[in-house]
Amino acid sequence: MKSHRVCFLIYPGVASYDVAGPAQAFAVAGEGQYEVIIASVNGGRVESDCPGLAFDSVKVDALYGSIGTLVLPGGFHAPTAAQDPGLVRAVQALANRSRRVASVCTGAFLAAEAGLLKGLKAATHWRYCDQFAERFPDVELERDRIWVNDGSFWSSAGVSAGVDLTLALIEKDLGTPVALGVARELVVFLKRPGGQSQFSTVLSGQIADAGGELGSLFAWIANNLDQELGVEVLAQQAGMSVRTLIRTCKARTDLTPSKVVELLRVQGARQSVEQSDHSFGAIAARYGFGDDQRMRRAFIRHFHVTPSQLRSRFGINAGVTWM
Repeated sequence: MKSHRVCFLIYPGVASYDVAGPAQAFAVAGEGQYEVIIASVNGGRVESDCPGLAFDSVKVDALYGSIGTLVLPGGFHAPTAAQDPGLVRAVQALANRSRRVASVCTGAFLAAEAGLLKGLKAATHWRYCDQFAERFPDVELERDRIWVNDGSFWSSAGVSAGVDLTLALIEKDLGTPVALGVARELVVFLKRPGGQSQFSTVLSGQIADAGGELGSLFAWIANNLDQELGVEVLAQQAGMSVRTLIRTCKARTDLTPSKVVELLRVQGARQSVEQSDHSFGAIAARYGFGDDQRMRRAFIRHFHVTPSQLRSRFGINAGVTWM
């Protein structure tokens, strides 16, 4: 069987994990299944965003033949690198020879700048969503997706989501048993669907607010999700008036305090559903839903699946039939 050719187009400052993570997944899929090539505009040694870690690459002009998958990795420098005409031309040239194109994280900026995403759905790192949407209004940005497939273009959210995307590509190429085997070998989730939340808005807010006015409140909420958490209780815990808490929370997270509580509850409950065999009733009580039917409705609202569907796909016993 002829191997599937995968080409990573890199540039100075590329995120090392956006290259190494997916490349390792392709390698684990089996000898001869994928041929991985690292290319750059000028060829030679290309420094990554990790000090002391670089990749050897072939020059784009010296790369001949068709490509199965072109991978555009991201990184902190990607939005700026996407303004380099030489790099954009390289993306366009390689994309024209590729059966499909995949971007990892902010690699979506490279694809969009090259005109590959016009009218298509795409994902990128949550921190760069506003910048991406403003810069590329002709792309339908899926802000809360781990990965997205639209036609021959695939895109993923930040960092580790590139491995999720690669597992999806491997599954499409070689089937579910192989993809599950790769996931087990890499000790990652068996498979997270593209529709699963890439990173909750509340957790994003926690990071943005680290050490700020709401950091300790969010931590307290996370440890007391089984309690009554009305806005008055939260305001008292934060040492603020109700009005000040609502205003501060909206400014920091673009969410109301009650929405923050709901998202922390569904995120915590999802983890328990996936990583334990506790009953749904017990999980619902632990995370403050009251009963499993309220939790079920919350899961459908946020994850578009029921707790039982989530557990059957991604729980600790998911995929055991492939052993």
